[in-house]
Amino acid sequence: MRALTHNELARMTRTELTAILHSIAALLPDLPEGSQELRIAHYNLRIVRTALAPKPGFGPR
Repeated sequence: MRALTHNELARMTRTELTAILHSIAALLPDLPEGSQELRIAHYNLRIVRTALAPKPGFGPR
């Protein structure tokens, strides 16, 4: 697994981000504990969740 970039995520739709989030989460149980792949998966989960989080200042007032 490779690390995703913020630039890649910025170009994705919410649907694509959600699909990536689910696919990474599904892979977690199969990754060896303490491995580089597991660390990258956790990093990817964090930045995808950040990309999906509501942005302050956008929304109803």
